[in-house]
Amino acid sequence: ELTDSACSLVPQVLKSCTEFIEKHGIVDGIYRLSGIASNIQKLRHEFDSEQIPDLTKDIYIQDIHCVGSLCKLYFRELPNPLLTYQLYEKFS
Repeated sequence: ELTDSACSLVPQVLKSCTEFIEKHGIVDGIYRLSGIASNIQKLRHEFDSEQIPDLTKDIYIQDIHCVGSLCKLYFRELPNPLLTYQLYEKFS
């Protein structure tokens, strides 16, 4: 379990999406299957607009994979990977 100080380091997009997935997204391939591109972009835009979107809207419940896809997109677009270049050799 994360402490309050550790939670403040987690970006809101990841916090909201992972909480939603843990509650509603226990389906096969949640991170393997892609969501509908327009739903992913709509969700991304809502987070980019400094809003915390209502993930319980039908559009997201019916396309649960768009939430997982947004998480993957977030990690893919980080300027530096989570497994940093300096530590890559140790990880592999």
